[in-house]
Amino acid sequence: MIANIIYYIINNLGMTFSLIGGISTFLIIVYTFKIFKIKLESPLGITLCVSIFLNPMMWILSNRYMPDLMGLCIFIIAFYYLMIKDPLKGGFFTGILFGTRLSFFPLLLLPSFYLIIKSKKNKYYLFSLIMGISIWLLPMIWLTGFENLINVASKHTIGHFNEYGGTIITESNWVNRMKLFFHTIWSDGLGGFWFERSKLTLLLSILYIPLLIFGTKAFLRLIRKNEKVKILFYSIIIYIIWILLFQNIIYKSRHVLPIVYFIILILSLGINFKNKRHRKKISSYLIVVFTTLGLITINLVSQHKNHTAISQIKEFLITNHSMKTIVSIPLVNYYLKFNGVKANFINIENESDLSNINESELNNNFIVIGNFKYYFDNRYKIFYERLFYHNPYVNRMWSEIEFYEFKNEE
Repeated sequence: MIANIIYYIINNLGMTFSLIGGISTFLIIVYTFKIFKIKLESPLGITLCVSIFLNPMMWILSNRYMPDLMGLCIFIIAFYYLMIKDPLKGGFFTGILFGTRLSFFPLLLLPSFYLIIKSKKNKYYLFSLIMGISIWLLPMIWLTGFENLINVASKHTIGHFNEYGGTIITESNWVNRMKLFFHTIWSDGLGGFWFERSKLTLLLSILYIPLLIFGTKAFLRLIRKNEKVKILFYSIIIYIIWILLFQNIIYKSRHVLPIVYFIILILSLGINFKNKRHRKKISSYLIVVFTTLGLITINLVSQHKNHTAISQIKEFLITNHSMKTIVSIPLVNYYLKFNGVKANFINIENESDLSNINESELNNNFIVIGNFKYYFDNRYKIFYERLFYHNPYVNRMWSEIEFYEFKNEE
């Protein structure tokens, strides 16, 4: 709804989502300061503000057609009002969050329970929650139809948990899930070093070490006496369990965004300006940290302007090929068909699907997209092959896609 209003005014889709991302980032900073009573002009305030502003994941998501950053923004706003025991605003923004980023709802379980237990006006919470949900649900029912909405929601829920959602049910390798969980937080979320990343990320990782050590110590002291920090910490723990079990952390790094936000808080707490003798040294250290972080973020943001691997394939097919047969997984075929590629599409996911292919469709030249080369190269000749690529730290989904053109030898 907000996007439609902005788009109607400026008539530019990219600028619309950039504005929403910018507003979300601004409100994240404002309400974080409200929650922890931080002053902007304080050393902690400046550190926290710059850390959020230069964070690579937040910057990229602020320019993407996805609700994650806005969802984080609404969570922080709802958290603030729930913690100050304001049931009307707290319930309302909780309801809004359900329609913006439903997968973030575990983050508000403890704060909502806290308000219900502590507030004498908790009877207003349910009313405002329903109002917040109604704002997005009623227009959706009106546009989609109640029965159709139930059918679509049911299919998507079943599909997410049992088929394509990357949950523990479909991606049950715990070693892989844990490895990518830490990988996405450290590398995608914080710009830290990983294999095949630049030396600049290694420098940033080294610079992070003192902040992590002192920040963790400061956080442990704070959690003992600050109820808000304690509830936020346990909310993040609940969310970690949720995404490890039921979210696609293998291919979609954006699910760790709330955890990245929490770690930014800890890193920012690592700055101790009490000793005035070290103020200049710490200021110089922070300049190096933020310069390094800024260079990494700017590099990723500039690459974000380029086409993803699948988009490159789409452009390549439209520009260089007349109608042909394309063999790939259903999701790739759907994307290409939806974006104007005209071809005979054949779905394949594994070797057993070969028996379902009508070989008469492969009489002429055909294209295979994905790692299915060895299913065909014993009978057909490859006369063109290419690897389409984009930086996985910009978008982890399909960062490398194999592309083959086969010729029938018979």
